[in-house]
Parts: sequence; C-alpha cells; structure tokens
Amino acid sequence: MKTLYSKFVWMTLLIMFASGTIGFMIVNTFYHQNLKEKNDDKNIDVANSIVELIESSNLDSLTPLLETIGDTGYQIYIVNEDGKEKFYGGDFRIREINNSIVKRVLQGGEYHGMREFPKETFITGYFSNELTNTVGVPFTFNHERYALFQRPNIKFLFNEIHLLLGGLAGAMIIISVIAMLIVAKRMIDPLTKLTIATNKIANEDFQVPILVNQRDEIGQLADSFRNMVKQLEASDRYKKEFIARVSHDFQTPLLNIQGYATLLENGELNSNYAEIIQKEAKRLSSVMKQLLLLTSFDQANNRTKKEVFQLDDQLKQVVLKFRWLLDEKDISIQLQLKKVEVMGDREMLEYVWENLISNAIKYNYSPGEIQLKVTETTEYVQVMIQDTGIGNKDTDYGQWTERFYREDEARSTQIEGSGLGLAIVKEVIHSHSGMLSFENVEPHGTKVYVQLKKM
Repeated sequence: MKTLYSKFVWMTLLIMFASGTIGFMIVNTFYHQNLKEKNDDKNIDVANSIVELIESSNLDSLTPLLETIGDTGYQIYIVNEDGKEKFYGGDFRIREINNSIVKRVLQGGEYHGMREFPKETFITGYFSNELTNTVGVPFTFNHERYALFQRPNIKFLFNEIHLLLGGLAGAMIIISVIAMLIVAKRMIDPLTKLTIATNKIANEDFQVPILVNQRDEIGQLADSFRNMVKQLEASDRYKKEFIARVSHDFQTPLLNIQGYATLLENGELNSNYAEIIQKEAKRLSSVMKQLLLLTSFDQANNRTKKEVFQLDDQLKQVVLKFRWLLDEKDISIQLQLKKVEVMGDREMLEYVWENLISNAIKYNYSPGEIQLKVTETTEYVQVMIQDTGIGNKDTDYGQWTERFYREDEARSTQIEGSGLGLAIVKEVIHSHSGMLSFENVEPHGTKVYVQLKKM
C-alpha cells in the first residue's frame, strides 16, 4: 500500500521534472523567437571585424592572426575560390557545408547560418557544433577572394560555466529533494498521529492524547478531531446510560410479570394478579412505542407529514379525552382558545398536547386547576399550559427533556412514567422549527410554552 509520504515524494519529483521540462520549452521558444536573430547579427559583426582587421593589416600570412583569434575562443573556417580550406580554433563536430553557400559568400554575400539553423531544441539550436551553424562573410587577401565562416567556441568559452551550472543544478536538486523529504515528514507526522488516535478511538479509548498543535489547516483538523472525540465520548457515555435506563425500565415490569405469572402457575388465583400482569405489559408496550418514536427522530431520513389544520379544534379534542381523569382528580380546566390554523404533523402534535396535558393532570394537586391558552403573533402561534401542581423554583427545566430523566420530587416512582415523554415532545416541536420552554409559577405550579411557526 502506498503511503501518503511516498505519494508526496513521487508527486514532488514529478512536479520538479514537469516544471523543468516546461521551463526548458519556454526558454527554447524564447530563444528561437527573440534571441536567435540577435545572436546571428552579433556574430556577423564579429566576423566583419575579423575581416576588417585582415584587410586593414599588412599581413604576409593569414595563419598567425586567425590562429590567435581562434585561440581566444572562436572556431574559424576559411576557403578560397580554388577550394583551398583551413580550420582555426576549436574543431567542428560536423564539417560539412553546402558548396552553394560557400559560392554565395565568395561572390560577396553573407551567410546567416545561425538565424537559418533548423528550429529544433535550444540545445541543438544554440550549442550545435556544426559548420552550417555559423555566419559567413567574404574578404580579400592578396587580391584573392575568401569566404570566412565563424562561430564562438562554446566549449572553450563556457566549459567552466557548464561545470558550475551543472554543479549548481545538481546541488539545487539534491538540496530540494532533502528539504522536500523533511517538509513532507513534518507535514505527514500529524496525520500519522491522528491515524493512530483514530485506531485507538475505534477501540473506545477516548483518552488518547492528540499531540498536534499547529496554526494551519492540519491544526484546525486536529482541533476538529478533539471536538469530535469529546462528542463521541459524550455519545458513548449517553449510549451506555441509555441502555442502563432502558434495561431498568424493562426489568421492573418484566420481573413483576414473571413473579405474578409464577404465582398463577402455582395455583394461587387472584383477580388482581392478571390485572397487574396486564398493566405491566401495557407499560412495556408504551415504553417500546416511545423508544421507536425517538429512534425515528434520531434517523436523518425522518420526515414529518405536514398539513394545514385547526389547532384549536385539536386541543379541544385532546381535552375531551382527559375529561374523565379531570373529574376523577377534581381538576378544573379553563380554555382560552383562539381560532387559528397551523401547518404540521397532526398526529405528532396531538401527541405533544396529550403529553403536556396529562403531565399537568398527573403532577397537579387535587383539587387543582389547569389553564390552556392560545395566542398568536404575525410570526408564530403560542400554546400555554399552566397547572397548579408541584412546580419547583429550583428545578432545572432543561433536564426535563432529557431521555429517562426523573426528578425525585416531581417524578418519583409513585407516579407512573418512562421519562421519555418530554424528550419526544421536544423532538416533535424541533421538527416543526418550534420552541419549548418552562416557567415556574409562584407559589406553586408550572407554565409550559410551545411556539410554532405560522403557515
């Protein structure tokens, strides 16, 4: 398996090679389009200077002068009308040149071999040591016509520079690769640490230290990773607490069912036993339904079935369901319902009102009172449910919507309940982009507010 480090190294080397190739092509294009003709003109001027020196000097022989010029860094080729030729200075790799070119120069023309050299690469274009890659000019010596072809002796002039440039390029490549390896190592190390931490977290080791402190994108990733670990740890703790609470809520009714079933099996017949078993079975069924409902809200694909309906009519119907219980506990209810329409999931919102009104009855004193009021603004509809029950000014109302939460006084084991009702209410209201809040009422009682956005 290729590591990120090896991929980084190979990618960097590839980029270096590609950038060098592209840079070479750019320089080559620039040479052919801008420098080639100028280089040719410059060498024509040098050739004319040599010819002018020959023709203005009283020389007995061309050899001493041309040898001296050749030794200073030029490659020279001369030929006369009789075809006699001689080379001075550095040797040409290829000495062939077309006779028509020589003839044209002998007749007084100039030869621009550097300018007209085939447009190949920069290396073969500028450094090509060929006789055709020269400039040629005519001259006369001792009443005899000559053609002079010359080019700089690149090897002589730039041999040391070639070594220096080659050494510089080699040193740059080696230093760049070493630096790149060090930088890559420092960049990859934090990711390696995060990978190790991920493997430990996968085994539920949430205390693993994440020793990455950088002020860059990797540092931001490490911070996000730490936050994720905290959330995972909290989620894992909540999951275990959730399982423990579910197990407890299931265990008690199951033990009761098992115990009374054993008594019936042993022949101890009592009408209350069957009633208790039926009651505990219903309790289990209720808890299971609530858990399934909460699970549906936890899933990302949960969608409420929203429709437009009369909220006041729904509230009246819910109150009618509890009329018998209100009479039994001697609790009066005052309704201030305004005709208003909302858009929402009818069944889910009905569950909300049933839960809140049943809580107002369950935790109320007998005799007691409940107020149910609907108000509206331009933006939302508000439902207020107030009881005269066992509200507590020291209550942390935020905990009431936690799953399986039970308060010692208000939600003691003397009162039936799974501790899931308000958690479901909160999820339903949030799915409708609404708000749920509680308020203590002096000297006793609680107000519950539900705000829902209008259509």
